[in-house]
Amino acid sequence: MSNIKIKIVEIDQDSHTVLVKYSSDNSKKSIDDYPAVAFQTTNYNVKNLDEFIEAIRPQISLYVEQRDLAESPPQPIDISGWNGHEVEVTATELSRPEPVLDNQLTPAQKSPEVIL
Repeated sequence: MSNIKIKIVEIDQDSHTVLVKYSSDNSKKSIDDYPAVAFQTTNYNVKNLDEFIEAIRPQISLYVEQRDLAESPPQPIDISGWNGHEVEVTATELSRPEPVLDNQLTPAQKSPEVIL
């Protein structure tokens, strides 16, 4: 993952709202060319700017990853030689739910039909 730049562009002390802009090393435009996103500091258990940035970092990371991907979609790969290719692989073992015993069922599960 690339580095993310976060820029605080406006604050509203009354509503505890912070407007931030963000970009990454892979972004196509300058950070100032992107729209700002609003965050309310009261939605986070933070005491200072560093804690606030750390609290919003996962969300900003997701936003920037999705935006950068939309700006630079992956290029299609050449699949022309795939036709007729056979390969044998070991199956992936899938998890299976544990069986539910009769004494673990709720009344609604025991008799799921609706009686009118």
